Amino acid sequence: MSANPFFVGLDAGGSTTLLLAECEECPGRIDRHGPAANPQRVGMDQSVQVLSALVKKTLRAQRPVDHLSVCAGVAGAGRPDEQQALADRLRRTLGDDARSVSVEVVHDACIALDAAFGAESGLVVIAGTGSVVLARTRGGTARRVGGWGHLLGDPGSGYAVGQAGLRAVAEALDGGADTILRPRVAEEYGVDERAALIHWVYQDRPPLQDVAPLVIEASADGDTVATDILTAQVNELVRQVEWLLGETDDVAPRIALLGGMLQNEHYAAALRRALADRVPDWSVEVLRHEPVVGALRRARRLDE
Repeated sequence: MSANPFFVGLDAGGSTTLLLAECEECPGRIDRHGPAANPQRVGMDQSVQVLSALVKKTLRAQRPVDHLSVCAGVAGAGRPDEQQALADRLRRTLGDDARSVSVEVVHDACIALDAAFGAESGLVVIAGTGSVVLARTRGGTARRVGGWGHLLGDPGSGYAVGQAGLRAVAEALDGGADTILRPRVAEEYGVDERAALIHWVYQDRPPLQDVAPLVIEASADGDTVATDILTAQVNELVRQVEWLLGETDDVAPRIALLGGMLQNEHYAAALRRALADRVPDWSVEVLRHEPVVGALRRARRLDE
């Protein structure tokens, strides 16, 4: 290992990017945050710009750096060719900031596995803006189900829950089941009739995941429609866990839950109940560390 190595972990999720860094001479870990860097949403150029700018800003007070080791867990970079292309561009962009640079780009779910279990076996369920289920077998093989994005999947995610809530509002406007979501959406966003809802969704294009807390709160307050939405969404997400476990019996029986949706206790309790029903012998815990901790651990292992 070089005389002055610098290690950087990045978690580029659907909404924000987090950085965690450390070095032998640093008094403590350095943390920063920046805008979203999902290349499928902001483009490859913007993704590279966001990630490299965070690293460069962090390095300003640390020069000279002999070796820079970076691991970035990036939402929207699920294919190996995408990960390699992003890693290559980051390596070139950061080439002037250290004498040597190592960069690894992985799907953001991979760093969650490392944050939860280190290099050992286990399964993570992520429910944030999107959703995905990822496991590492005892033999070290990664298995993934879901993570298709909001157009094709992501059950149990903020986007899916919010979208389902607005569908319920639209159905109520059409004469369907009444729900307290209708007046709450009207109060929060000022839409309480067909034309306004259509304009808001299709012209203003709001982030539908922002509606998810209204759905969860309505469920907690006893609204049947909202509860049905929440139950259906978490059941679909747990079904993906079952699909993954149907492919292999070589995963340690422990599950870590993480993502912005898990910050709401009502949602977390619903997901826990669904898991207890479908995989009753598995331990289930909310992740104790931020996923970016896993990225930093992987950065340290890059040159071992």
